[in-house]
Amino acid sequence: MLLKKMLIYLTGITITYFGTALVVKSALGAGFWSALYVGLSDFIGLTVGFWFASFQFLIVLVNAYLKKQSIEWSAIVPIIIESVLFTFWLEFVLQNLSLTDAFMLTKISAFLSGMICASFGIALYIQTGFTRAPVDELFLAISQRFKLKIGLAQSLIASTVTLISYLIGGPVGIGTALTIFIFGPCIQFWYNRLSTVSVRYFSEAR
Repeated sequence: MLLKKMLIYLTGITITYFGTALVVKSALGAGFWSALYVGLSDFIGLTVGFWFASFQFLIVLVNAYLKKQSIEWSAIVPIIIESVLFTFWLEFVLQNLSLTDAFMLTKISAFLSGMICASFGIALYIQTGFTRAPVDELFLAISQRFKLKIGLAQSLIASTVTLISYLIGGPVGIGTALTIFIFGPCIQFWYNRLSTVSVRYFSEAR
């Protein structure tokens, strides 16, 4: 049972970051979190990596507050796994894929395919109940605290972060804006369908 959950967990994260890398390669704008980190780096200074690490830590604290639980230091595990997988897809598998000069239809197709994969991967790996990445735990914590659908919680986060990124001069593009309206509903769509399957699957696996 534990091994099966671990395989589902890793498969979900792997699919998530394949989709994320595909979105980056679509050349339609950075993801909303990436836009924030780059924007802060340009606006205040320090490296993008510094802001990434700082916000991961901050979000861990926010999640603990929202859930009224102790700080979940184990969140560092998915951060490491995701960093490795994101690098694998972006720097190795898709290294030679460049859509900068491609037709807009091709860019949009790559972007939407990436969104579908990433949202499916997230909806899959959170079914296991294992430690989630801070940014994924955030929309679940907001959903639980304020009794919102997870898709709406994700969209609220995306819109807030995108607005801040835009105000500080982050690389907000059409893809960043589209994420607000697409990513949350996609996660909700897959989550609803996978929840039924996972309950039956994990029950039978016991």
